[in-house]
Amino acid sequence: MTPTATIARTRPRILPPVREYRGFNMSFKRDEGTTDGVIADPDRAVPRRARVIVRAGLRYWGWPGLIESADVLVSELVTNALEHGAGDVGLRVYLTDTHLLIEVRDGSHELPVLRKAAPDDENGRGLFLVRAISDQWGFSTDGKTTWCSLPLVRRNDDMEHGGVAVIPDFGCAATRWIQKDQFPANRHIVGNAYRFTRVYLHAHLSPDDGFGDIEDLAMIGRVLMANAFAHTCVPEYAVITMEWALLQSGELVFQVHDGRTEFPDFDKAVSWEPAEGEQPRGLWTARRLGAEISYAPTAEGKIVQALIKPCALPV
Repeated sequence: MTPTATIARTRPRILPPVREYRGFNMSFKRDEGTTDGVIADPDRAVPRRARVIVRAGLRYWGWPGLIESADVLVSELVTNALEHGAGDVGLRVYLTDTHLLIEVRDGSHELPVLRKAAPDDENGRGLFLVRAISDQWGFSTDGKTTWCSLPLVRRNDDMEHGGVAVIPDFGCAATRWIQKDQFPANRHIVGNAYRFTRVYLHAHLSPDDGFGDIEDLAMIGRVLMANAFAHTCVPEYAVITMEWALLQSGELVFQVHDGRTEFPDFDKAVSWEPAEGEQPRGLWTARRLGAEISYAPTAEGKIVQALIKPCALPV
């Protein structure tokens, strides 16, 4: 939705139509115990889940300098929607020519109200923070959507990342070679991903590229596909896309595209270590074999990526 009613810091204004670029749109199901002013325990994790997804998106789009401000805005708007809205909570985040736009749908026709909180109040400052941090903020004419924006301004930490997303867009990235395949989501998908990875790496990699055992690399591809198939809940007639690329920088990248925007407990999944006698898990195996795991939401779902750096070659 394009915002049609705006409250700026000083006076109302109307935003012109905007041209949209990358973005994603998702929904969080409201627990039955969440009512006006009371958030049930299962829903208390929703703002954190939303923050994780938005952080991943901003890294993917190459705007890590916006993460700190976006964290606060997403937390406050999602929390406000849970406390005062009705029905599921929707979150839409996208880029325009000049701004990052964050929209939260709460299902309520009541317009948001700025409330002045007393110094000792624990709550009531949400929209004041949104107004203070965002470039502009407002709500739709039907009251169901509250939105805010942040200007796209490069900062030092953006420059440290080279202005490049952690997860490269293979449509733009400089690559030495690239392959892409779609796999039917059936019981053969994990084995097929493993075999295709072996075939492509044998065909394209040379000893001078500096990578280790191709069997280990193929296992990383297998792990990524197994994770996507296990957690995406795709029907058997659907497909999951996998891409392989060797970047000009010398790094090897595997990407799996699935239809689920969320990656629940991503931080735990990539930092987990097995206790003594405990069976290893997939992403731990990929990390042990040298992969750096990351993910980012997209308009169609998400990308889960394994990035493998070349080994140091003997002089």
